[in-house]
Order: sequence, then C-alpha cells, then structure tokens
Amino acid sequence: MKKLFFFIMIAVLLSCKTSEKQAKTENSANVSTAKFQGIVSHKYQKEGCKTIIVVGNIKESKQLILIPVKGFDEKFDKDNLKIKFDYLPLRIKNPEGCNLGIPAIISNISYVYF
Repeated sequence: MKKLFFFIMIAVLLSCKTSEKQAKTENSANVSTAKFQGIVSHKYQKEGCKTIIVVGNIKESKQLILIPVKGFDEKFDKDNLKIKFDYLPLRIKNPEGCNLGIPAIISNISYVYF
C-alpha cells in the first residue's frame, strides 16, 4: 500500500511540473511575429480608395499594393506610417475607386520602431 501511495505522489508531482512548462511556452507565443513591413498611404484617396498599404521598394516597380478590407484599426490609418503586419489576400472585386492593388485582410498589425 505504501508503494502505491509513493507512485501516485510521484505521478502528481511530475504532472504539475509539465503543466508549468506548457504555460510558459504559450505566453512566449503571444509575441508579435508579423512577416511583412509596409507603409500606409492615402495617395489614391481622391479616386475613392481610402487606405492602401505599399509593400516593397517604392523606387522600383516591384511593390505590392494591398487594400485593407476589414479590421484595419484607425490608430494605424495615418499617412506614411510604417507598420508590420500579416495579410490574407481575398478573391473579391476591388472596392470602387481602387483600381490598383489586391483586397486583403490585414492582421497582427504593429508599429515599426527604428
């Protein structure tokens, strides 16, 4: 009977230690891991396109223009603001006035600090 009680106590102690390790790894996963950097722009606002995000080198023709469709927070909607983000391209028609670019859902947004 003493051996059974001893084994149960060891099992309980070992299970408590593994749950602490799992909790620590979950907290470290909440750090921002945005993959892309871009600049918020309003240069097509006169045509009716509210906000775009330019990804890539502005001087070269190799740039990607994203049109945020939903969930773009107002605190990041400032002209020439550099941000880090993730995006998911959508297969929908471009909003009216936005002839250039790809509609996308923007997520995991954060500021770029220098």
